[in-house]
Amino acid sequence: MASVASEQNAAQNKFDLQNLAAAAIANEKEKEVQAVRPTEETGETNEDAERKKREEEENEKNKENKDEEKEEKSPPLHQLDIKV
Repeated sequence: MASVASEQNAAQNKFDLQNLAAAAIANEKEKEVQAVRPTEETGETNEDAERKKREEEENEKNKENKDEEKEEKSPPLHQLDIKV
């Protein structure tokens, strides 16, 4: 009976070691993923910030274009009346 119990004990220890190794590998992979990929919240924040920057740049360009158009459309300040 002592030999059967020791064999069962050895098998149980083997399973415990395998479970420990698998848990360690899974934990390492999870840490690697966290280190490489930013969280979803951070990603959304970055996308929002980029979108806002693009919108602000477009607004500035539109304002500049409108200012240029106004300058072009305004009548000249003085007229040259040249007669020969």
